[in-house]
Amino acid sequence: MGRRAYLSLALAASTGGCSLLGDRDVRDSDQPDDGPDAATDEEPTTTDAERPMTTEPPPPGVATSLADGDLVAVGAGLDYVSVSADRATPVQDALDLVDRAGGGHVYLPPGETRNEGTVRPHRNTGLYGFGMDVSALKITGAGADGIRFDQPGRAHWVTLDGFELRGPGPDGPTGAAIHFVDTGASPASDPADFRVGHLYCRQWNDAVYLVDEGVGPFQCRHQFLRADDCDAGGARALIDWRSTYGPANWFGTVISYPTDRYSGRNTRVLGQRGGELAIDDISVGGTAGRMVGKRAGRLRVGRLHYEPERQPAVPESLVRLGGVGQTRIEDVIVDAGAVERVYELRDRAGDAVLFRPTTARGAVRRAVLEITGPLHPEHRSWYFGSADDVRVQESRATGSLRVMGEAGEGMG
Repeated sequence: MGRRAYLSLALAASTGGCSLLGDRDVRDSDQPDDGPDAATDEEPTTTDAERPMTTEPPPPGVATSLADGDLVAVGAGLDYVSVSADRATPVQDALDLVDRAGGGHVYLPPGETRNEGTVRPHRNTGLYGFGMDVSALKITGAGADGIRFDQPGRAHWVTLDGFELRGPGPDGPTGAAIHFVDTGASPASDPADFRVGHLYCRQWNDAVYLVDEGVGPFQCRHQFLRADDCDAGGARALIDWRSTYGPANWFGTVISYPTDRYSGRNTRVLGQRGGELAIDDISVGGTAGRMVGKRAGRLRVGRLHYEPERQPAVPESLVRLGGVGQTRIEDVIVDAGAVERVYELRDRAGDAVLFRPTTARGAVRRAVLEITGPLHPEHRSWYFGSADDVRVQESRATGSLRVMGEAGEGMG
């Protein structure tokens, strides 16, 4: 099967046979008033690198444009518009185009598409590829973020799906792969209903997912997020949720194999200072360090799977909890490497529900659960394991911890 035939079938499957697959001309009447000018019979005066978005003559089909390495923008009244990948900022240009049409989708071609600097999505826009190992968006420019939410107004209903988000790394400074920025707007421009389908982040030397303190994403859904060859050893965490608010945010599967190539340090995986997060599974290898560090907010994790390949340093704890706000961690597997503690309670921690971990090929050096600071006296925490698993640095700190390993009596 040829490349064009494959793309035609893939597009048909993903669009349900809508008119975007048609070969009809894309004429001036199909464009928004402030859209790109139609091509004329005059000789072009721009270089290939400056080629505009073309509407006349039209491409014979979406599959042809994508097979030629160009992007395709689809929006209300556009049908489709081919956007040259030779432009300096083809992804941003295509998103701007569908935004002017009232929203729409931008399709990345197979292979690598380069965008000079950060991509800033608009409300009701989506960026799609043909698979995490098929389409790649390469962000160029030292220190640049990848996807940055700082447009005026609320960037609701943005989708990223089916591609690799490649950073300017691996040997130089980068921004965050995805960054929710506090713009200082009043009211705050809190994005809602942001969706990640399948996204693969590589070569970022900062957080992969960064939420500033003054912005609160809510109702955001992330089905599959993978981060390899990323080094957040110099950052707070790979997923750095600094916001103090924002309900109903969900991650399905998070997988990471970080590196210490840039910082020389372990990468912490999740840091949370507020909001509401639910995560089904986090699985890490590489040079991963602490998996969860939480100071406030609500957090539910189904499973943490820790299997580092190399450890620049042994983590003091795999899960460190402080402050109140319900935390429930249902399963922890220490499958390789070593940790000093699995759970650490400190800084007036409370409202935690923790279950006894599985230590497979990994080692726990000090204690499964250790209290390293005073607990909150009124917010109880529960550990479903043995009292032998617990170590206390200060005896006065244990008042609100309940160890449940001996509770109840079997019925036969």
